[in-house]
Amino acid sequence: MKTSVNKRKPSKTDVSRPGRAGDYAFKKQFYRDGAVALDYDFHRFGTGRRARRNARKWRTILAALELTPGVETILDLPCGTGRFTGHLAERGYEVVGSDISVEMMRVARDKTAAAEGVRGYLQADAEALPLRTDSVDCVLCIRFLFHVDPATRVRMLREMNRVSRRWLIVDYRHRYSTRYALWRLRKALGLTKTDLPRVSRRQMEQEFRDAGLAVAGIIPVVRFFSDKWIVVAEPAGQA
Repeated sequence: MKTSVNKRKPSKTDVSRPGRAGDYAFKKQFYRDGAVALDYDFHRFGTGRRARRNARKWRTILAALELTPGVETILDLPCGTGRFTGHLAERGYEVVGSDISVEMMRVARDKTAAAEGVRGYLQADAEALPLRTDSVDCVLCIRFLFHVDPATRVRMLREMNRVSRRWLIVDYRHRYSTRYALWRLRKALGLTKTDLPRVSRRQMEQEFRDAGLAVAGIIPVVRFFSDKWIVVAEPAGQA
C-alpha cells in the first residue's frame, strides 16, 4: 500500500497570498489572520527556487551586517514568522522580534523556541514603536517598506532611527532591473494595467535624508536581475 504524499505547491490561491488588491491598511489586517500566519512559510518558501531566493536574501543581510560594527542587539521589524529572527540569534546577536500581527509572532516564537539569543516578541506598529530612544544597536526591516507610500516610509524610517543607537538595515525595491524594464515595455504596449512602484537611487537617498539618515552602503541581492537592494543606513553626520 502506497503512502499518499502531499504534492501541493505554492500557488496564487494560497490563503497567505494577499494578491495585488488592497492597500497598506488592508494588508495590516490581512496578516493578522491565523490561517494566513500558518500558511505563510509554505507559500513563501515552499519550493526549492523560493528557498534559494530566501537564502540569497540572508547572505546579503550577512554582508550588510559586516558594515555595521558594534552591533549586539537587533530589532527584527517586522519579524513575521521568524524568517530571519532565529538565524540572527544563531549568529550571536540578541534579537527582539516585532510585528503588528500576534498570529505571525506565535509562529515565529514556536520556530525559535530553542534559540537562546531571541529575547522575546513585541507587538508594534512601525509608525509608533513602543520602545525607548536608543533601545537597540540595529533595526532590521526586510520585505516591508515597499508596501507603503513614500511619506509613510519616511515616518517609519524616522521611528526606526529613533529606537536604534546607530544602524538600520532595510530593503528597497528599485528601478534598475530587468523586471522593471520589462514592466515598462509591457506598460507602454498596453499589455498591463498593473503598477510597479519602484524608486530611483536619488529618491531613496532623499527619503533617508528626510528621516535624518544617511546611506552607508547598498548591496544588491542579485545584480541586474533582482529589483532588491539591502541598504545600510545610519544617522546623518554619524560617520
